[in-house]
Amino acid sequence: MFFSLLVLSSALFCKADLYLAEDRSFHISVFSDLHYGENESTFGIPADINSAALMRQVLSQEQPNLVVLNGDLITGENNFAFNSTGYVDEIVAPLVQANYSWASTYGNHDSKYNLSREALYAEEKKYASAYTQHGPAGTDGVTNYVLPVFPTNTTGSTQTPVALLWFFDSRGGSEYQSLPANVDNIDNYVSNGTVSWYRSAQANLQSQYGTLPSLAFVHIPMLAFVDLQAQTSPNVSGPNYPGLNEDVPLAQQGYSNTGSEAIPFMQALLDTPGLHSIYSGHDHGDSWCGRWPESTLPGYGVGGGSSQDRPFLCFCKHSGYGGYGVWNRGVRQIRMSFDQSGAMSVDTWVRMQAGTIVTAVTLNETYGEDIYSTADGQ
Repeated sequence: MFFSLLVLSSALFCKADLYLAEDRSFHISVFSDLHYGENESTFGIPADINSAALMRQVLSQEQPNLVVLNGDLITGENNFAFNSTGYVDEIVAPLVQANYSWASTYGNHDSKYNLSREALYAEEKKYASAYTQHGPAGTDGVTNYVLPVFPTNTTGSTQTPVALLWFFDSRGGSEYQSLPANVDNIDNYVSNGTVSWYRSAQANLQSQYGTLPSLAFVHIPMLAFVDLQAQTSPNVSGPNYPGLNEDVPLAQQGYSNTGSEAIPFMQALLDTPGLHSIYSGHDHGDSWCGRWPESTLPGYGVGGGSSQDRPFLCFCKHSGYGGYGVWNRGVRQIRMSFDQSGAMSVDTWVRMQAGTIVTAVTLNETYGEDIYSTADGQ
């Protein structure tokens, strides 16, 4: 169910049944890098059991309005063709049982010899509570779409959203049933075709509704994350930017050292009025947030006005017991709060596997100057 470039369709309004809570807040739990189905003949089955237990625990403690599965749902290279999409049913079982809706992006491990993005999407869409959408013609990958969030207790196709949630497919991985098996041959960045769609869709939505606050989710981070990590070192993971910082340098979209393939995507994000923050996974050893750096890609023309106009960049938290790394698992939480004028503020924290909360921060004008606890759950 899609929206046109002129108006959001009533079908999407009906499908994306996302409304602010009574206190005018909207709470998202982001499960990233679940990596179900990894080495199922050895540690994989116990790992998936532990991942499901973590999901149930966090959902019970946080009770979000929406769950985001932010890429690498499955370790596709370890699957057989006959059961690869069956892991979707295992992943969403805790969500379905507790009556939670979810929306997904796909990651580089979600396209492999025995697993395709299209099959993954088809399996998700068997569930009425799956808000994941297929991008329109001209986009690349699958999960390129937008979901609106509406005011409390409003109905009807003419209602105006209070915020937008953008989802992008950073692709990567290998083509289904292509040989040699599981050799990556899909570009690992948001494509120019997707960028063109996004620019048109965002401009038309702004024309219709004005500037709306928004968040974005994409699995593989962009070079701006690398620059931020380098420019704030050694302060990333310190009291101004709390969070784990063990993947150094982090892995980014694109192939070149400059990540230049992702420049059109980065420029489009920086050009978006109201874009508050961008959330990525992929790098299991990182879980910090920071403001988009001022000097990203000098010479490439990537700008973005004053530092206060640039969006925040946040890593999620490695949530699944599959995938590399021995760090304690956790789940990024995002709470969007709206005042009577429609202005949005964002608080975010990580709920750890032990039930504790770490790296609780407010992403506001003074983030990067404010002092927070450096406890990162490790």
